[in-house]
Amino acid sequence: MESIILKKGKEEKILSGHPWVYDNEIDKIPLECKNGDIVYIASGNLKKIAIGYLNKNSKITIRILEMVKNIKDGFDLEALLRKKIKTAIKKRENIKNTDAKRLIFSEADFLPGLIVDKYAEMIVVQITTLGMDKIKDVIIKILDEELNPKYIYEKSISEVRLKEGLLKIERMIKPENLKTPEIVIQENGIKFKVYVDKGSKTGFYLDQRENREKIKNFVNGKSVLDCFCYTGGFSVYALKYGATKSTGIDISEDALKTAKENMEINNLKNFEFIKADVFDELSELQKKKENFDVIVLDPPPFSKTDKEKQKAIKGYEFLHNAAFNLLKKEGILFTFSCSQNITKEDFLKLINKTAAKSRIFIKVIDFLTQAYDHPFIKNIPETFYLKGVIIKKI
Repeated sequence: MESIILKKGKEEKILSGHPWVYDNEIDKIPLECKNGDIVYIASGNLKKIAIGYLNKNSKITIRILEMVKNIKDGFDLEALLRKKIKTAIKKRENIKNTDAKRLIFSEADFLPGLIVDKYAEMIVVQITTLGMDKIKDVIIKILDEELNPKYIYEKSISEVRLKEGLLKIERMIKPENLKTPEIVIQENGIKFKVYVDKGSKTGFYLDQRENREKIKNFVNGKSVLDCFCYTGGFSVYALKYGATKSTGIDISEDALKTAKENMEINNLKNFEFIKADVFDELSELQKKKENFDVIVLDPPPFSKTDKEKQKAIKGYEFLHNAAFNLLKKEGILFTFSCSQNITKEDFLKLINKTAAKSRIFIKVIDFLTQAYDHPFIKNIPETFYLKGVIIKKI
């Protein structure tokens, strides 16, 4: 392997555990290096400190796979990947309340560019980077040998792939050319249908598992409004735990079709799903002077770059203003942001600002975050993305 030389002092971030090397941190890349190659990363004094893969076309030019100090018996790529995959899977063994979980979470499991989700008998693989794509066959082989799933599906459709010079790919890998099967998972004794080829992410919002369960403490005998309801996760939980009625809003017809199926397979009634833009529908509900005991706001990411941040904050402020107006007194709001560059502090600030502007008094009951199988690493801030708050209107 060739060695990429860092500028003086730039090795400190890598030594502290951050998995990325940016283009402006590099002093020298040998001409022989090709995009996707696995390379050594060396400090300014030429000491090899890590192994990663290269993409000269990306601002994140190298993504770290392993520190040199952890490689004792020479570099064997398949052995290294197998060890990391087995470690990631073992970390999730204590999650017993579901047969659907995230097994590998990219940088948080020191496998940058790789996401693997388990849905009952199916494994869904998502690859976002060129370096990981070049070793995809080895990864699939290891996953098949370690887990022996009935189905393996690749859903590599992230926009990041385009920046990495990759095309989007969706396909059945095992069995090859099979029509994508419908999967039914269970979570806390509740059933959900998952269509991995149609759904957002890899088919289901696994990262909200613990937060969905927490709604049971607030919904018995209550009316619930579930905004950006997708396939009805919070709505199903609400009715399962005694809500008198649940109203879900989403723009996706496919998602709402699955949401209705999820109600039916759990033998639930008293639900309504509205196909609409959530912002427009919230305005209509306010005009009609509707109100609800519990409201869930779980929007998609509004902001991925700093340029989009202020526009995103305005969007969140609109949603919270509408929610506060529609909530009954003593009502409960579950609200989330999965925009990476909206910090927890930003989110709380805009919530408090909106409440003050609306002349509404609120009390924070609990803080929420992503599920246990989506770990975040302290010195890798990019792994922490889901911020949530339970609020009471007083």
